[in-house]
Amino acid sequence: MLNYYFNSDDFQAGRVIIGIHEDCIQRLIPATGEGIVFGIEITSVRILFQSRSSQSDIGAIIMIELRTNNPDAVIRAIEWLNEDPCVVFAEPDFFMQPHIIPNDPYYGYLWGLQKIDCPSAWNHTTGSSDVIVGITDSGINYNHPDLKDNMWTAPRGLGIHGRDFETNTDDPIDNTGHGTHVAGTVGAVGNNFIGITGVCWTVKLAALKIGSAFFDLAAAIGAINYANRNNITILNNSWGSRFYSTALKYAVDNYNGLFIVSAGNESSNNDLFPIYPANFESKNIISVAASNQYNELASFSNYGVTSVDVAAPGTDILSTSFQGDYSYMAGTSMAAPHVAGAAALLKGYRPELTSLEIKDIILSSVDKRPQFYNRVSTGGTINISRMMEIADLML
Repeated sequence: MLNYYFNSDDFQAGRVIIGIHEDCIQRLIPATGEGIVFGIEITSVRILFQSRSSQSDIGAIIMIELRTNNPDAVIRAIEWLNEDPCVVFAEPDFFMQPHIIPNDPYYGYLWGLQKIDCPSAWNHTTGSSDVIVGITDSGINYNHPDLKDNMWTAPRGLGIHGRDFETNTDDPIDNTGHGTHVAGTVGAVGNNFIGITGVCWTVKLAALKIGSAFFDLAAAIGAINYANRNNITILNNSWGSRFYSTALKYAVDNYNGLFIVSAGNESSNNDLFPIYPANFESKNIISVAASNQYNELASFSNYGVTSVDVAAPGTDILSTSFQGDYSYMAGTSMAAPHVAGAAALLKGYRPELTSLEIKDIILSSVDKRPQFYNRVSTGGTINISRMMEIADLML
């Protein structure tokens, strides 16, 4: 599905993302250096995602680097590639924006955790270090005193807490703050006499860096693939774009976990004006709007009675900052990690539950509120204590 209404500011110059048929992989994948692929001069090929399913036409998603950085060359390459019988789709490497709006006032503390009834849920569990939540974002300050004890360590090396998929390095340190703030809401260490607590006092946070001020589509796809390979079964994704990406849809559909995503901050109806990945009709997605302290839809939050699932606190949210202290932020970016934290808490309590069972429990345990009946499909905001009660009834 090619979007012809984008312009050169919407994507990375010189890069094209391609889905290729299974029977073409052996012919194309070995071309990893300079040369010609699909009749196009390139400088490199990178494999972003390889299917493990025999049910799909797509054998792999690759990214090619064109020899030229002229944006028009990307459009011409896409048009050429979509005529090739080996190509399922070709599209630009779109930029994506983190879902955040700036916030100045410093009032309240962790009102969101109170509002979704975390204290009662913590009587059941405060989390588990066996549960890993991937934060696809701007990275994490893994040295933050309120996060470092909950950081995941990659199996292949001590001190590696994830990966930077934009630069293809093992150092996903945050230098803008968005990802660190998200991580704190999911799993800042609890009961340690320092700062705040996340929804989960104990959890493992994997830093999957996909950009800084803007996030990169190819990086996001690589992060999802990395999560699959490392059995990271919960992903928080506080970002999105108005551009539909076949590659991203394919990666989400083939991700073996729960994909929690923010709905966006344009105060618009996603049913009418879609935003992705929130609007993907993928069974493993939970799309999250933002609520305020008065149990209303936040003024900036997107909504959609068919495309947005639930609301969670997203205004004046205090969490960890990349400088090593704490700050307030607002946005659906801040709402999504409340849901990711809820999923992690439930997974720690009932590890045998599948991702789809966890999704069903979260969405069936909401506080129904009239303000949300025509705004989100569940008609309410998450309630973590009721989530635990429903889980108990399933024993």
